[in-house]
Amino acid sequence: MPRLRLRCRGCGLTLSTFTDASLDESGLRPEALARVQQANTLLPYRQAARLLASWGVLVSKSQAHRLSAGLEAANREVARETLSQRATMPLERTSRHTRRWVIEIDGVIVPTVEPAAPGKVVWREVKIAVLYKMNAPSGRFVVTHLGGTEDFGPLVHGLLRHAGVTQADQLIGVSDGAVWIATLMGDLGVHQHILDVFHTSQYLEKLMVGLAWDEADRSSTRSALLRGEVDVRAWLNVNVPANPKLVDEARGALSYLEKQAELEHTTYPKFKAQGIEVIGSGQVEGANKSLIGARLKVSGARWREQGANGKAFARAEYEAERCVVVFDVVRQRAFKQAA
Repeated sequence: MPRLRLRCRGCGLTLSTFTDASLDESGLRPEALARVQQANTLLPYRQAARLLASWGVLVSKSQAHRLSAGLEAANREVARETLSQRATMPLERTSRHTRRWVIEIDGVIVPTVEPAAPGKVVWREVKIAVLYKMNAPSGRFVVTHLGGTEDFGPLVHGLLRHAGVTQADQLIGVSDGAVWIATLMGDLGVHQHILDVFHTSQYLEKLMVGLAWDEADRSSTRSALLRGEVDVRAWLNVNVPANPKLVDEARGALSYLEKQAELEHTTYPKFKAQGIEVIGSGQVEGANKSLIGARLKVSGARWREQGANGKAFARAEYEAERCVVVFDVVRQRAFKQAA
């Protein structure tokens, strides 16, 4: 659908407006429907309806919910088709120079309900991937999925191609070490998989407590680790005696750290020496809170799987550097043209 782009000479701001003002089955003009999508993505429906009223778009809470559900379902459906198709395509071969991209992957649990048992709350995991150039974290690309890794993987592969990652680029993966994430990182072909230094510090703290270290020594070691100055394998070799007497929690932490060190996920000084400055998963942790938790985990919220999937995906698209699908395509998929 053609648009007219206006630019203010005074402030420099731009405004896109639709040149096709035809109605669809939503009953709203394209511009008004775009406002509805924006408000419903950012706010609960009652608040969205109030904001829309201040913009001159008069819809009730129930109308806001109905319109939102249609737009979000269409958005996710078209985006899933687009990313899945791109996932089968090879990465571009050429690039002016090698760039470093960071991909952070995590999951956040949200409350959902079973259609057959509306009163029963089932906690499900929304998987989320955040991709950005190492030197430009604000220009991030985001994709979410409530469901299994087998469906999430193709979306992440498609996201790499959507963002413009090439075969000449290096992909740095950062995560909390979950098995499903490590498997996906391997499938993506990351150049280096890094265990989030904040998760490492939690396990190291349990181990140091088990070794009876005092608070001053533990604090000093934690600080050095968070600065990227501690190679976990070397630290274990120096500070952990053979066959240490540890309680179960500390022994479990030791086992976990030994495994991650063996996989070379915790050689933080080496990463820093290679110019890899990102050793923590702050971007995806922030997305978990601001994109997923702030909307899907509000007090009293209970989501059907389709609704949670659509809302999480819409919020991710809103925060992304570039949407997978433009609004015009979403609108046309969600609502047929009015007669």
